[in-house]
Amino acid sequence: MIVMITRARVSGCFDSSFVAGLVLLAFALAGALLSGALLGLAGAAFDPVTRAVLTGLAALAVLLGALTRPVPWQLDRETDRRWLDYHDWRTAALNGFALGLGFTTRIGYWLFYFVLLAAFAIADPVLAAAGTAAYALSRVGGSLLLAATGIEVAGRGWIPRLRTATDAVLFAALGHLAVVLVRSLV
Repeated sequence: MIVMITRARVSGCFDSSFVAGLVLLAFALAGALLSGALLGLAGAAFDPVTRAVLTGLAALAVLLGALTRPVPWQLDRETDRRWLDYHDWRTAALNGFALGLGFTTRIGYWLFYFVLLAAFAIADPVLAAAGTAAYALSRVGGSLLLAATGIEVAGRGWIPRLRTATDAVLFAALGHLAVVLVRSLV
């Protein structure tokens, strides 16, 4: 992330890492808003019973995956390193958009799938977009804060410890989603 921000300094803006970070964050929010709105629209295309069944089946798949696999289903790749060759705002924009979509890059935690399920289940493009934007803001905003403070996360030893905590949150969130879906049907 630090390399993407450093190389993404926007020409004509005082070679500012701050401006590059803003471009990264803006495009991450754009990608998240787009994916959330599309998921909300997709959910709205189904009647409540069908939507609840589809969401329940997907939640069950995520739960089984979280219980049986050490890492989430993912493309398991970083953003395209060729974007570094641009040396301008496109590096930040493309990386931000990919991170905002969420599923086009490495997914660190099963909790991400809850964001997608909730966006679909809510069946409202505006609310779904707000939820996915909050996810993107936390994902990219956290990385920008680490980069701004110069903190580098070395190694992967901290990921399993953090994953344990996020998996617990995932299970609670899936349980809450199930309650909401059941109440919507009654």
